[in-house]
Amino acid sequence: MRAAKASRAGRWLVGLAAALMVAQAALGAEFTLEVAAGASDRAATPVCVDLDEARILATMPMDKRLPLAVLVAHGEVTATVTGRGGAVPAQVEAMGEGKARLWWILGELAAGQKATLKARIQRRKAPADKGFAFHDEPGKHLDLLFDGRKVTRLMYQFNPDPTQRFPTSKPFTHVFDAAGETLITSPGGQPYPHHRGIFIGWNRTTLPDGTRYDFWHTRNVWQRLEKFASKATGPVFGRMVAEVRWEDPKGEAVVVEERAITVYRQAKPELLLDFVSTLRSQRGELKLHGDPEHAGVQFRPHPDVAKRGKETRYVHPPGMKPGKKGTLDMPWSTLSYALGDSRFNVAHLNHPTNPQGTLYSAYRPYGRFGAYAKATLKADEPLAVRYRIYVR
Repeated sequence: MRAAKASRAGRWLVGLAAALMVAQAALGAEFTLEVAAGASDRAATPVCVDLDEARILATMPMDKRLPLAVLVAHGEVTATVTGRGGAVPAQVEAMGEGKARLWWILGELAAGQKATLKARIQRRKAPADKGFAFHDEPGKHLDLLFDGRKVTRLMYQFNPDPTQRFPTSKPFTHVFDAAGETLITSPGGQPYPHHRGIFIGWNRTTLPDGTRYDFWHTRNVWQRLEKFASKATGPVFGRMVAEVRWEDPKGEAVVVEERAITVYRQAKPELLLDFVSTLRSQRGELKLHGDPEHAGVQFRPHPDVAKRGKETRYVHPPGMKPGKKGTLDMPWSTLSYALGDSRFNVAHLNHPTNPQGTLYSAYRPYGRFGAYAKATLKADEPLAVRYRIYVR
């Protein structure tokens, strides 16, 4: 049984739970779980635990036994986790190789405390109008909704015409406001048209022969969505995994990226998003270099923020200040900006497994901020970078 640590805005996730016992009940599979908060207070924290798929399937009706992945894909598995605060929705993920993963959102648990919970997994049709769902405008964008409210929008349109290509030269993720009506991120306006929502790139990507490409500004190269590898939705999270090709001026791949974007349920209409990018070189050993201003994973708010730049604020860990050249290995940085009649607060969290030497650029009054690290992308070894975005 695998256990790990999780948090909303301090330490990172993968799961805090250890499954202690399973019982085959008439109403489904039942598990007893123990959760340890660790060194941090927990609030609205995504938690997961790996379970045995066979034990779950053993409780399903024999005449309709199907692989768990099929049941999950058709929304025919529901789950709950019950503790002192009552039952909360849970979500089952089929992992393959005989494993399943159970996800839920832990309410509150103080540092150093433990809680015993009960989980139940059943063969039951999930409500079609509840939880996360995707809506695709083919060839344009993919919206993620929660209970019918728009949460994020992946922009993936690509125009191969060289005279029209730049506005669509890289996929990026928009964020909606709490009402799900207004976009609070930039589509790429002047004077920085390459700044687009949540995006990734390095302005100095160097091949073994010294050829250099700029996958930050993407003027004569581009990032193009090849396909959606998978989508998963439920009451706890919505996840999109896409294959993105980083192509040179001839349209040949330099990097193939697997981009996974996961959005988690929250008690309030806030956004908790994990951005995980796994990069694979197609040209031998690559150097991913640049500077904090022109590389990494960044968040760019709506262009109108620049009109009220004096109201933009940044907060950093105690004793750390990014400045223009960045501060090494900051665990997080936050931005607060005014847009319309609202104020938005954004936290950008740096996963401890990211390349050492990560620098944050977080001081611009128009709001663009994020993390950058130099990296070597080896020919036969993928590189994964992980960041968490929290918007309130």
